[in-house]
Amino acid sequence: MAASGLVIAPPAALVLGLALVGWAWWGPPAEPAAVPAQGVAAASVALHTKHGARWAADPPPGARPAAAPRPAVAAAPDLTALLTAPETALRTTLHQALAARAHGGRLYARALARRCAELAALQPADTADANDARHQRAVARQAALAAGCGQFANAEWLALVNVAPDDAAGDPLLAVQQSDLDGAPLLQAVMARPDALLLDELRERLLLHRLDGEPVLYFDGQRFDDEASRATAQAALHLLPCQFGLACDERDPAVWLACLRGEGCTASRAERAPPGAQALAQRLAAALRARDLHRFLPR
Repeated sequence: MAASGLVIAPPAALVLGLALVGWAWWGPPAEPAAVPAQGVAAASVALHTKHGARWAADPPPGARPAAAPRPAVAAAPDLTALLTAPETALRTTLHQALAARAHGGRLYARALARRCAELAALQPADTADANDARHQRAVARQAALAAGCGQFANAEWLALVNVAPDDAAGDPLLAVQQSDLDGAPLLQAVMARPDALLLDELRERLLLHRLDGEPVLYFDGQRFDDEASRATAQAALHLLPCQFGLACDERDPAVWLACLRGEGCTASRAERAPPGAQALAQRLAAALRARDLHRFLPR
């Protein structure tokens, strides 16, 4: 996690860079919807029938020719769907992520490759209940992921896990995640596109401020600086990506790997969260969607 400090206005070059990143995410302003071709044809037939054949070749005086339809702006792909693709098709899924680098696919490719690293480091608990249906499903996911990771040499997925300093170029999500932004500049970049995986990567950076010389999690006028409140805030940040489309049920490696490690087999991230975390996650999500920056900044 990048070191936090007081909010400092970014240099002009960084502001310009963030503006360009915002254009890359959101695209140019939406064009007015073009009239469908079949609608134009139907209207022409109706006018021809009503006013006679003299309009067949020439439009009536003062009539305006129909505007040519403009090409639609391509929508960004749904990258979160890559995280729930079949584990046995990992090579295909990784290539799809890399092909969408301009939309943040490199960050997603790293997250997918990290699953192979987590699997390689997994030490299953000896006390697991083999008759637990949730544990059985976790074992099945382990086998499927092992098959997917087996499509790569170790050096291949390691290369995707390790990001070189210049490897973030061209990927707007990875550029934000790898930056040393904090405070208002970081929050503004996130609010431009609150991507589920980016939120999962940033976690505490979203709320971290230095108050009275100490790093403190802060939101909506509240400091989460004692052990209990900090645990609630951390759990809420763990649940926050679920509000933006991240699969946080048994398909989530954070859920089924915890089951295999003996940390408890649950149906979702929320099932492990302390009281109050879910409500706080919903408030955080609402503030991000509304771009209420002031709710994140100390008063």
